[in-house]
Amino acid sequence: MNVGKHTAPGEQNPDLPHTPQRTCVGCREVAEPAGWERFVYVEGHGLIHDIRRKAPGRGVWVHADPQCLQKALERGGFQRSLKRRVELPALSELLEQVRSGARRRLDEALQIALRARATTPGQTFVKEAMRNDTLVVLILASDAGESTRTKFATNAQRKGMDVIELWTGDELGQMAKGEAYVSVIGVEAGPHAERILKHWKSLEALSATSKT
Repeated sequence: MNVGKHTAPGEQNPDLPHTPQRTCVGCREVAEPAGWERFVYVEGHGLIHDIRRKAPGRGVWVHADPQCLQKALERGGFQRSLKRRVELPALSELLEQVRSGARRRLDEALQIALRARATTPGQTFVKEAMRNDTLVVLILASDAGESTRTKFATNAQRKGMDVIELWTGDELGQMAKGEAYVSVIGVEAGPHAERILKHWKSLEALSATSKT
């Protein structure tokens, strides 16, 4: 899942003239690293996924793409960028680090949306909001009853809404603060929904790769 238009090594992307450019150590694309992953080497701990992309030290940038990660391992991209020989983990371990980071970002995006009141928790409120077409994402508890799943998922798909089934109802209730169990949460159109979908699609792509 490469992000952005591929450019030749050392070439600046004309669409991003004023943004810092980085080189993917896998495919060697040079571009703004929006959506890329950053790794740092920590003595005694090895290569670490920098989830926040802000850890001190020399950073190594790579697309959130299994092919780029594999190329970086096989062709010495990590070591070349770090300018030192380092013990590298297996591809499966790197992918697991990136998947865990994507899941953590998604959790935080939903929590922020809940705090910002950009969501509608609960079946009654979600049903009303769906009638008014104010929602773009449906969060459906992974352990919701069959009738609830069928009713809300079918309606959401008919309206072209993205449906995410990742958290249990208890987990959604904890995020919603004070709720014992929440079976559905609707996310309103806007930047919070966009952020949730971005992290969800990234996690979905990485998870699909692990099953192939």
